[in-house]
Amino acid sequence: MSGSSKINKIFPAAILLFVLFAVSSCKDSQSPGLEYMPDMYRSEARKAYVNYDYPDSITVRQPVAGTIPYSNSVQERFNNMPYPFPNTAEGYEAAGANLKNPLELNEATLAEGKRLYTNYCMMCHGENGKGDGILVQREKFPPPPSYISDQIINLPEGKMFHTVTFGKGLMGSHASQLTKIQRWKIIHYVQKLQQVEK
Repeated sequence: MSGSSKINKIFPAAILLFVLFAVSSCKDSQSPGLEYMPDMYRSEARKAYVNYDYPDSITVRQPVAGTIPYSNSVQERFNNMPYPFPNTAEGYEAAGANLKNPLELNEATLAEGKRLYTNYCMMCHGENGKGDGILVQREKFPPPPSYISDQIINLPEGKMFHTVTFGKGLMGSHASQLTKIQRWKIIHYVQKLQQVEK
């Protein structure tokens, strides 16, 4: 076989290989083309807190019990701290003796306390805290004690906070609706109502 006939047979094969290479490399400028075992050098993207059903997955592990999330906000850190008094008679008394309102009493605190009171408390306790809210007027609930009654007027603010946190009597817990700081703002406003009504 002559040299020219060998070239004539190799040339079409070379052209075919060149065309195949050119076509396969023109798909996507971002594509690396064919890859050998790509998962060895480009790991699969994982999203946090998504259950991938892998037995060794660490994406859905829960924080250690008692972990407190950190925040740069002083208010958020305060809201995340655990409440130290249990929902017992002893816890109620201990809260009354040891808890003091950490918020400064000022116009902004009172204004926010009034707004929160209007949204969460007024329907039962009434506009002025006399236990004559709209639900009481419609006979949906019996009237709660007035804020200026002998039973409530000298109630320590720690007991008020404990009551809003856990509930007492027919009043349910408001811990899921109000942060600790919001509860303290309401207590400032309730104390203002008590002074006005004295």
